[in-house]
Amino acid sequence: MKMKRFLIPFILATALIVGLMGFQYLGAATYTQPLYSTTQSTNYDKDAANRHNGGMVYYVDGNKVTAGDGLSWANAYNTLTAAMAASHANIALSANRAWAARNVIYVRGDELVEDFTKLAQKTDIIGVGSNSAYSKAGITGSWIIPDTVNYMGCRFYNIMFTDAGATAIFDLDTQSGIEFHDCLFDSGDTTTIAIQMEESNFIKIVNCEFSRVSATKGFSASAIKVVDDTNAIYGIVIEGNKIQTAGIGIDWDETEAYNVWITGNNIYAAGLPIDDQSATICVTNNFLISDTDLDTSATYTDHMTEKLAAGNYVSGSGTEWDTFPFLQVAD
Repeated sequence: MKMKRFLIPFILATALIVGLMGFQYLGAATYTQPLYSTTQSTNYDKDAANRHNGGMVYYVDGNKVTAGDGLSWANAYNTLTAAMAASHANIALSANRAWAARNVIYVRGDELVEDFTKLAQKTDIIGVGSNSAYSKAGITGSWIIPDTVNYMGCRFYNIMFTDAGATAIFDLDTQSGIEFHDCLFDSGDTTTIAIQMEESNFIKIVNCEFSRVSATKGFSASAIKVVDDTNAIYGIVIEGNKIQTAGIGIDWDETEAYNVWITGNNIYAAGLPIDDQSATICVTNNFLISDTDLDTSATYTDHMTEKLAAGNYVSGSGTEWDTFPFLQVAD
């Protein structure tokens, strides 16, 4: 009888410990494996990102001479174009559950040289490994994405984008859910714009850097350009970025826009840090530095709307720091 009284609590305690260990193991395998790790399993059926998102995982190695099937580092694709085409085709299988999944592409390479006219729906493209002094994948080329297909939900993480041409690095037309996180946009000698968009919604640009890494400034026209077009745009977030430009920081020409936030950015522009023509954008908690004279309220209220601004600091040529909205001193 004494032995039974001892064994029952022991068995229950052991079962609880084993159960907790099993729970922790599943949690670690599914959720806590580093997103940017280059040591992911070569078996895509067991890859943590695959299990988490319910989709496929593809691999791109830009330094690889011969392309494989893209399902492991050992057999990686050697172009991002091929990986995105495979991922997009898989997601587009709307007759099965792939349509509700999210795929992952891991890409590494010192410099993949490609021009792009297509993306991949519902796909996370994650830069890993080393690119000279940068812990990002390097991609040189233009991304001209027309309105023929909406590549909804394509997201980029930890990638260095460069283009030597006198155009925008990214030109997005009628896209939705495109996101950039922790990316670097490096201006060439003649690059005019980093990201240009028109009639595109739910775009996020978060914690990115816009600069000419080998000189003081870059992007002769603007770092981010929003073109005025037929339809309104909405759901845009530009947050936590560091922007240096020889032109305008954020040049917003679309006159009809809703639920747009420009917040927490550091912008140094030869022209205006922000030029908003819609008078509907919320501009909060930004540090705005310019080679343009921003000394008077009349100068800057033409380009941002005071009633939608809060917590901004501005500095122009020949002036010391001021706040925007400008402080009003009571009589």
